[in-house]
Amino acid sequence: MLHHVNIGIHVVSGTIAMIIGLFAIIYNRKVAIHKKLGRLFTYFLTVVVTTSSVGFFFFRQDPFLLMLTLIAFYVGYAGFRNIKLRENRSTVWDAAIALGALIIASIYIWKLAKQTHWNVSVVSSTFAALGMVATYDLLKFLFLHCYIKNWWPYEHIYKMTSAFNALVSAFSGTVLNEFQPYSQLVPSGLCSLMAVFFFYIKYRERQKNNSIGNTIIFTKP
Repeated sequence: MLHHVNIGIHVVSGTIAMIIGLFAIIYNRKVAIHKKLGRLFTYFLTVVVTTSSVGFFFFRQDPFLLMLTLIAFYVGYAGFRNIKLRENRSTVWDAAIALGALIIASIYIWKLAKQTHWNVSVVSSTFAALGMVATYDLLKFLFLHCYIKNWWPYEHIYKMTSAFNALVSAFSGTVLNEFQPYSQLVPSGLCSLMAVFFFYIKYRERQKNNSIGNTIIFTKP
């Protein structure tokens, strides 16, 4: 009974989060609307991660479920922190969360390597994505902050797109289970392309703003 209630909350919250996330992407140029949708997306993502954690620890220990839960939690949290911190240095707490997510995922992958029944391509690619983001954030905290602190908009784009991707991959992997691993790898590829597209848009926007700023400086009487 409790398992079915948890699944129901998880599915409803995940569906709502995907819809809100899609509209947040569509309205990315409308700052006020995007912020409200982003905040709602984070709330529902938190419910999804919580119910997924309950499902993993108490009902069904699925390797892919754990990897998606970890990456959805971490990139959602880190993407939210990018907006809060902007060019400010992340805290020791932020670094501890990144290190914790990396350690938990590494230990679980090490344990899985001894087993034979798990989807290597999907779980490994999800672990690689989590490892890349968490390692980047740790290196930035320790050594690189002063050099790349103005990259925060790109970090926010990638991390929140990754959180959206985790939801879509979980949905497609469950609904289209017979097409695994492609039902999870294809959405990941499409979301990666979407992130690259928004990187380009943001880069052009910042270049344009810099050009306007330089023009104002040089034409000032």
